[in-house]
Amino acid sequence: MSRRLSFILEIIVAIAVFWIGITNTNVLFITGVRSAAITLGIIGLLFYITNTVGYVLRNPVHPISLMGSIFAIIGVILLVIQIFGINIWIFGNPLLALTYFALAMIAKAVVGMFMPLSIY
Repeated sequence: MSRRLSFILEIIVAIAVFWIGITNTNVLFITGVRSAAITLGIIGLLFYITNTVGYVLRNPVHPISLMGSIFAIIGVILLVIQIFGINIWIFGNPLLALTYFALAMIAKAVVGMFMPLSIY
């Protein structure tokens, strides 16, 4: 599968799981906003590992790499909070986590499509 097709698939998956989560539709194991946030968080981190981590390891101090790493760190923190159901101020809100995961995945995919242009 080409990289561009992978990034387009990532955007479609992010939008689909976000829509399933906010409409409270029961699809497979997604039964609400929290389960959709956990699912999208895991899928997002898997896409990050398969598509972007190689670029980050080659150019660790590039601004795009740093931004992607910050997105991933925040995503891991939100994912752990959602998995364990910790109610920390605003971060315990599943809708916020679901929205963050969807927007971060879409932003990463859009930036990833233009990554070859930013190589030194």
